[in-house]
Amino acid sequence: MAQETIDAIRKAEAAAEAAEKAAMKEAEEIVAQARDQAEKLKEDMTRRATEAASQREEDAWNQSEAMMQAAIREEASQLEALRSQAAGRQEQAVKLILSELL
Repeated sequence: MAQETIDAIRKAEAAAEAAEKAAMKEAEEIVAQARDQAEKLKEDMTRRATEAASQREEDAWNQSEAMMQAAIREEASQLEALRSQAAGRQEQAVKLILSELL
């Protein structure tokens, strides 16, 4: 009977050791999966952040280009108005000079 008890204890110890090894292996697999998921998440977040930054940069470029074009159009309009005004004053100056001479 003592031998049976010793054998039962050894079997229980072996089973406990096997269960512990299985638990350790499972824990290592879970940690490895978590690391893989974390790496994928990090890559995804980095990609999204890069895409968002690129989009913001492109939007800013487009906005600055539109502002530049608007400024060029405004400047051209003002220049045309000044030319028209100068032409009108030139005509008045010529008439004034001619009236003074005659």
